Amino acid sequence: MPQFRLSPAEYTSFTPSQSQYPVCYFFYGTLADPKVLGRLLGTKPLYKDATVYGGTLKTWGRKYKAMIDSPGGVVHGRASWVQNEYQEDILRAYETEKYEVVRCELYTGTAKIKGLTFRFIGDL
Repeated sequence: MPQFRLSPAEYTSFTPSQSQYPVCYFFYGTLADPKVLGRLLGTKPLYKDATVYGGTLKTWGRKYKAMIDSPGGVVHGRASWVQNEYQEDILRAYETEKYEVVRCELYTGTAKIKGLTFRFIGDL
């Protein structure tokens, strides 16, 4: 609908942009475990404790954490930097088609970072 289209000035406000690296990712669940992320990426991850507002965690498949939109909700996790498209592709494959990558603002102490996270899109 035309009333929901972005103005040209608003296009530049979407950061991180597609194919922008390194990019900060907010992780919760198994990707917040340094053993899992390290095995996937082949390097020891550096994490910072982080928080995202506007989401909540649910469980699907009786064992997997799934973040969904939830106004007023808070999700605690960890932030780490993805260095390139190859690493990002590995993470997307790991999370499967049940998740989509979305932009988010994450907070690490006093810093606010524009980054990405995985949001669940399957059926709970």
